[in-house]
Amino acid sequence: MVALAEAAEVSPATPYNLFGSKASVLYALLNRSLDELTSEVLTFSTEDPIEHVLEAGAVAADLFARDAGFFRPLFQFLLGVRDEIDRPRFMDRSLEYWRHALRAADERGLFPEEIDREEFARQLLVHFAGVLELWVHEELDGPGFRAQIAYGAALLLANIADRSSRARLREILRTLKRELPRPVSFAVKRAVPTKGSAA
Repeated sequence: MVALAEAAEVSPATPYNLFGSKASVLYALLNRSLDELTSEVLTFSTEDPIEHVLEAGAVAADLFARDAGFFRPLFQFLLGVRDEIDRPRFMDRSLEYWRHALRAADERGLFPEEIDREEFARQLLVHFAGVLELWVHEELDGPGFRAQIAYGAALLLANIADRSSRARLREILRTLKRELPRPVSFAVKRAVPTKGSAA
């Protein structure tokens, strides 16, 4: 916050007065990045509603992976912060991103009666957030991040796809399975004690 004040040539108290906290500053940075994301995906490259969801996942994954040096430390901090103002806004905005990706599917009546579009959008968000967390902790690289997002989204989409779309999704899943990273190890790596050190 001091460095930010110095760069802006304002007093050290000014960033706190404007944003309230360091987390708020970082959420502002994240939301500015989401402005870019939203503008990139407002128009899809195809009219196929299934492709809209896959494309939305790819655009989001590529945006974050393209600047890993910025986004990884940003999310590492924000994932550990309890924030009752900026985080809900960010999550609402993220959910709207997935609602947008599903709009064409909803308009074409692809959702079976037992599957609610809002809950489906929420599941896409939860899936993306989980894979993002793996990527933030460097358990996935950029291509692995993208493939894992697409694979999970395709699995979810199979629940609303018609027969022809389901056949295409099976082919997509077969292709993506070859691109998935080898199983991620979640074991904690412990330092091996050296001779003479306390175990």
